[in-house]
Amino acid sequence: MTKIPLLDHDSKVPLHQQAEEQLRKLIRENHFREGDIFPKETDLARRWGISRNTLRMAIANLVRDGLLERKKRSGTLVKKKKITTNLDNWYSFTHEMEDKGIPFKTLKSAVAVVKANMDTSKMLQIPYNQPVVCLERIRSTGRKPMVYFESFFHPRIGLTGKENFDRPLYELLDTEFHIVPVYSQEEIRAIGANEKIAALLDIEKGAPVLERRRIVLDAARKPIEFNICWYRSDCFTYSIELKRPEL
Repeated sequence: MTKIPLLDHDSKVPLHQQAEEQLRKLIRENHFREGDIFPKETDLARRWGISRNTLRMAIANLVRDGLLERKKRSGTLVKKKKITTNLDNWYSFTHEMEDKGIPFKTLKSAVAVVKANMDTSKMLQIPYNQPVVCLERIRSTGRKPMVYFESFFHPRIGLTGKENFDRPLYELLDTEFHIVPVYSQEEIRAIGANEKIAALLDIEKGAPVLERRRIVLDAARKPIEFNICWYRSDCFTYSIELKRPEL
């Protein structure tokens, strides 16, 4: 068995939370790889001096997040780490990945001032060909690209393109420009990757990708950002929780 650190029984952090964090770290650092059979619950519980019910609370969260999969007869397997994005709330990509405890890399980042095309001018409600700052990013949790972003910002914000875009985007807008994103209007569809997107995401032309188009608005519902993302469908899923209205 992979050497697994002990839990701190004197800590104020609940034991099931400590167990979950340790298991996430072991998977993240490839001590357990995709397809590996996870250690038996009895062995883990004995090593950590916790009950199987406590351990199952931790494992259930990893199953929910798609890091583990329970299979009859085979046991618990490490799965390919597909990222699930919830539609009932939204963050910048940086905060979303940090919230899930998923380390990520920026494989490409480029900033330029471009002329707004018809799509961008309509979404940002600005004249056609008006100069706007465009931020391009390719991001991943490993070596292969997972998502490609294009963000176009409304000129009234005052961005020049020389800002430090290594910071979380919405934190930058808030602290330096006093612009607070409040609303997000989104459209999601499945498409076949064109030549450009296929090359950027290292996939075959025509391969399925999730395209998300997002308009970010301030408290007065004025447009701040027009954002288009292309996700590799083998790396991302979207989920949404709906509540049935009262009868």
